Amino acid sequence: MINSRRFINIFSISTIIIALIHFVLETIYTYKFGQTWAGLLPDYIAISLMCISGLIVLKNIKAVGLLCGAWGFTFCLHYRS
Repeated sequence: MINSRRFINIFSISTIIIALIHFVLETIYTYKFGQTWAGLLPDYIAISLMCISGLIVLKNIKAVGLLCGAWGFTFCLHYRS
């Protein structure tokens, strides 16, 4: 139980870090090459979901389903593109 709790906490922190890196790189790409809001909005939604669910899981480990949903949405976006 303790090992799985530690793994989930590390995974949540990693998710937040990855989301922040995604935010920075997506914003730089938008400023440098241009992108419509229709292309940028889903990425920002995915970033928001990942950050918010990561923070919620750090507070309540039973909300790990939110983190799985955020990753699922993000993978769906990248698969679609």
